[in-house]
Amino acid sequence: MIPIAKPIIGDEEIQAVREVLQSGMLAEGKVSREFEKQFADYVGTRHATVTTNGTTALSTALEAMEIQPGDEIITTPFTFIASANTIAMLGAVPVFVDVRLDTYNIDPTLVEKAITDRTRAIMPVHIFGNPCEMDPIMEIAEKHDLMVIEDACQAHGATVDDKMVGSIGHVATFSFYATKNLMTGEGGMITTNDREIYERCLMIKNHGRGPQGGYTHYRIGYNYRMLDIVAALGVVQMERMPDVVRRRRENAKMYDKFLSGTEHCTPQVVLEGMSSGYHVYAPRIDSKKIGRDELIQQLRSEGVGSRPVYAIPCHRQETYENISEWRWARYVDYPDYSSLSFPNSEEIGAKHFEIPVHPGVGEEEMKLVLEVLERILS
Repeated sequence: MIPIAKPIIGDEEIQAVREVLQSGMLAEGKVSREFEKQFADYVGTRHATVTTNGTTALSTALEAMEIQPGDEIITTPFTFIASANTIAMLGAVPVFVDVRLDTYNIDPTLVEKAITDRTRAIMPVHIFGNPCEMDPIMEIAEKHDLMVIEDACQAHGATVDDKMVGSIGHVATFSFYATKNLMTGEGGMITTNDREIYERCLMIKNHGRGPQGGYTHYRIGYNYRMLDIVAALGVVQMERMPDVVRRRRENAKMYDKFLSGTEHCTPQVVLEGMSSGYHVYAPRIDSKKIGRDELIQQLRSEGVGSRPVYAIPCHRQETYENISEWRWARYVDYPDYSSLSFPNSEEIGAKHFEIPVHPGVGEEEMKLVLEVLERILS
């Protein structure tokens, strides 16, 4: 079976972890600082700070933006549920707007229509590594005095007009989960050019401590620190990043070429001036001859890993259909999410399927995937 994801772990990663273990300094420290500096330089921001995972990066960043209960954050329903959940965790309200059918990303033309006097921020999600249309989003944010938090948890290496995602909004977050382009098993990063947001993040993720550390605390905080054992993996993975992203793009280009000659199967579109990191390659099937689930079953039966990623958009998840049971619902008016409809998100959810695009897919593996796809689709 050609797996959907295959982390690259070599002798360099093993040696880096061994050195941290042998040092006896395991908690967040100098190795984490090195990882932060490398990542900030790569993305192109002044500041970066590690966290335990992408979800805690999102929640820390939102809290550092001083989001309050009842505030509204505009985002997409076609995303991993952490994007919406981290908003709701603070008692804020996820306000969903639909995505474009071609890019799978939030539709800027719908964002401005969703703004109310309670809107405080926009959270575009660079889904599957494909960059959102950041220029119009930033223009809307400036016009209405809103913050922008990029959910770049899947978008390592993606660019908009040669600017790295994660450097365009007021703050951004990344995940280093085991399947990501840059992986540490678990882990997250917050990037920003805003010194105040950065300093708040440092306190929030470390029990409310000030920059000098010790046992003086200035606000309610959490323990979202990264282990240096984990950061050691990140330091080595940073060196692999250019090659990893290049190979993902090469594989995606092969899929695009194949699908261009195939009826009823459409790839996710990357807009002009942008480049995807291709964390996921997930085209849509729209055929009367074969359904998405049958297609996935046939791919698997012939040794090709496949699955739907977000078959159920956030507003259709029981989490949001039952939002009245959430503790903040006693104080905050949430929409009746079960009554909402976002046709493009729902169609993509029903029709997309993932196929392997990671660097472990070499020439022989790619040949097999394309042969199997051609047999099934013809």
